[in-house]
Amino acid sequence: MREEDLEVALKVVIVGDGGVGKSSMIQRYCRGTFTRDYKKTIGVDFLERQIEIDGEEVRLMLWDTAGQEEFDAITKAYYRGAHACVLAFSTTDRDSFLSLHSWKLKVPITTIVFP
Repeated sequence: MREEDLEVALKVVIVGDGGVGKSSMIQRYCRGTFTRDYKKTIGVDFLERQIEIDGEEVRLMLWDTAGQEEFDAITKAYYRGAHACVLAFSTTDRDSFLSLHSWKLKVPITTIVFP
């Protein structure tokens, strides 16, 4: 196999409290659709998007995780192997912002960079 045949794929997990818009954000980014209807994610959902970075094709694998504590045991397994993590919160729910610290501790990524 030639080096140029290798695919670059990045696993990105999206975490945050339930109801903050993780699923809506991913649906909009990957499919260009948006829905106002709230439907609780059970466990994990998964979408992909191809992007180009510096002339190279990159496949983003976006993992939409359940935000409710009742699903913690299920979702933790999906964090393994992640290359990046998006911490999501609602601008209309201060508690969802305050809980970002606990979400950061749940995801075993060695470096989380904030702009």
